[in-house]
Amino acid sequence: MSNYSLQKYKGTSTRHTCPNCGDRRSFAYYVDESGTPLHPSVGRCNHESGCGYHYTPRQYFHDHPECRTAGDFSSGRQCMAQKPKQPLQQTAIGYIPPHYVEKSQSLHSNFCRFLSVLLDSYYGSKAKEVLERLMEDYRLGATRDGAVIFWQIDRENKVRTGKVMQYNPGDGHRVKDGQTSAVNWIHSILKRQRVLAEGWQLSQCLFGEHLLSVYPDKVAVLVESEKSAVIGSALFPGYVWLAAGGKSQLREEKLRVLTGRTVLLFPDADAYAEWKERADGMTFCKVMVSDLIEKNATPEQKAAHIDIADWIIFQIRESRINCTADHLVEAERILQRMIEKNPALQKLIDDLGLVLVGASSIGSGDGTPP
Repeated sequence: MSNYSLQKYKGTSTRHTCPNCGDRRSFAYYVDESGTPLHPSVGRCNHESGCGYHYTPRQYFHDHPECRTAGDFSSGRQCMAQKPKQPLQQTAIGYIPPHYVEKSQSLHSNFCRFLSVLLDSYYGSKAKEVLERLMEDYRLGATRDGAVIFWQIDRENKVRTGKVMQYNPGDGHRVKDGQTSAVNWIHSILKRQRVLAEGWQLSQCLFGEHLLSVYPDKVAVLVESEKSAVIGSALFPGYVWLAAGGKSQLREEKLRVLTGRTVLLFPDADAYAEWKERADGMTFCKVMVSDLIEKNATPEQKAAHIDIADWIIFQIRESRINCTADHLVEAERILQRMIEKNPALQKLIDDLGLVLVGASSIGSGDGTPP
């Protein structure tokens, strides 16, 4: 019997192109005792939060019974010899039938249970109304075991995939399974169920991207996690809150939908420098980055890698949500004309704190948001 295990890291030559997200150095093959890969599709992507692809040998042999010898796992090489390996290539973007979104929409997830308590402490009797608005805006779904489904729906209102995550209803923290982040994906589930064709190709988009068309005049706020986007929208509904899905997910192909918009970035505690560098290259939009957490979080909070959702929750519980950050004096002169055209922008600046990436990022026009 051949036993398979994930290839141990011995340099970049042992990390390969992920067949799901396309990252060239993130994919570990399942290999046998001699180090031979079972198949180029069988392995795990290191980007668990941003991609989540994990295709095991057991799943492969279930999907390809012709590659299994009688009563034993074969190495798969016989099957590969019969079917010459085809080079991985980009195919048309795959979409998920929208009825899966409609069927899943629900507030009966542990994430929404936590959110309900949080909003009740801030909004009181209006909390239920706000929660229902969030479900409708983001099409929040729920599984039978209480996990939340964060659907990725693009600007054309087409469903790319859904990110399935479990949260603790008491503290709002993500439930992790051992050392993994306990993330599942709707497209992976539907592939295993053979609802989607084997050649179905995922192309992720920003979480909340469909709202750009719904609210064309609102300033966009980009955060890392879906949780942060939803909580941010709950407290500051005058903005379109979007999530990249991970610290490393500020890829240009995903961000191009923000062309011409005014965009505010709120990086997590461990991503300020990286996001600030990325923001400098976002020349297709007017962009600012907040250093609120970078400058104001305690060492303990930074060690815990808090994000803007954690900060908002902290501010609510300390009854300090309306506090003003004094480090924005330098940016106010440049932003003043924008504020005059869009007074709501001043509230977000005052409440959360923003620092300008650079005058060149704002542009040389009158600064009026589109």
